[in-house]
Amino acid sequence: LSPILQYFGILLEKGEHNQLESMELARPVLQQGRKQLLEKWLKENKLTCSEELGDVVRPHDMTLALSVYLRANVPHKVIACFAETGQTEKIVLYAKKTGYTPDYVGLLQSIMRVNPEKGAEFAAQLVKDEAGPLVDVERVRPCSFVGRVCRSLDVLGGRYLHVTKHDPTCDVVPSRGAQGQQA
Repeated sequence: LSPILQYFGILLEKGEHNQLESMELARPVLQQGRKQLLEKWLKENKLTCSEELGDVVRPHDMTLALSVYLRANVPHKVIACFAETGQTEKIVLYAKKTGYTPDYVGLLQSIMRVNPEKGAEFAAQLVKDEAGPLVDVERVRPCSFVGRVCRSLDVLGGRYLHVTKHDPTCDVVPSRGAQGQQA
């Protein structure tokens, strides 16, 4: 072990590290590829979790960073990690539990760029929320984004999204029901 890790190891035996010490300990541990030590210390509550510690951990392990952000109560970073790790089903639940209201449209657009299927699932969750839709479908633009959702998810083509005429700049073609409404 390096001298710095030995020093922090001795301090760990005495109790929990403060926020600054936790970050300074995390850096060399992660550089040496020993994230299992951080996991162990987190489980033992030896580190003080903070947004900054999560930011140090994030490039090395998104799931571990998520754990840090959860413990530090940093809702916007927790939700970003849920989105990046494909855990979209947890976003709305967590947001409601914490009282945090994320930019659902921005999140949806980000998720759609990376994983259209997960984006479609998330869109359905937002539109079908028991308390009512969490997004204004009219704000969900540009058309190519809406088109990908429409192709992936039928529910948005029904009562929540009405495409009534074909726009040549858009890859959305009206559904047969909407075409019939144009007449």
